[in-house]
Amino acid sequence: VIAIAIVAYVSLTGNDEPTKASGDIDKMLAGIPQDGVTLGDPDAPVTLVEFADLQCPACKVAAEEVIPDIIAGPVKNGTAKYEFSNWAILGPDSVLAAKAALAASEQNLLQQFVENFYANQGTEGSVTDDFLREIAEKAGIPDLDKWEADRNLPKWDQTLLAVDNEATEAGFTGTPSFAIRNPDGSLEPIEAIASDEIIKAINQAK
Repeated sequence: VIAIAIVAYVSLTGNDEPTKASGDIDKMLAGIPQDGVTLGDPDAPVTLVEFADLQCPACKVAAEEVIPDIIAGPVKNGTAKYEFSNWAILGPDSVLAAKAALAASEQNLLQQFVENFYANQGTEGSVTDDFLREIAEKAGIPDLDKWEADRNLPKWDQTLLAVDNEATEAGFTGTPSFAIRNPDGSLEPIEAIASDEIIKAINQAK
């Protein structure tokens, strides 16, 4: 994970261009239902959870090299639904980004927001109101005024605290971290961040 983060950081600081176009993101997500923070068929037998920080360089790498395989495979074929848990652990910018993404989830466009954020992820201090609104526009959020208001909903503080507690109780120490959510709500951590290993864990959990 450390090596991935270093590679991602070098690529981020050396290039201001988006690493993925909004059109490509829309194509990847086309036809897949979303409900809040969950992507995929609500009746899918397996729930994959990712704990991620939008400011995390290693999470950006996972979004580009791991998540597309999971979406194209078990999410699209109905084997699994994918739950994105904002684990804002890298400082104030992470909290601002997480709340903006959660506001997008109110219009069932969290994944578009997350993917566009990663594609344009910057360095510390880059998470300004203008930047977040630009990401919301790229994500195709239809009601930007509602999104702006929803960013400040008091409930997000409790949401982020709950995510932090759940990730900590599961034994995770950093992002990205993956787990299968059992029917009783408990988590079964996946000791890998490679797409083939995650897909294997999903298939074993069916």
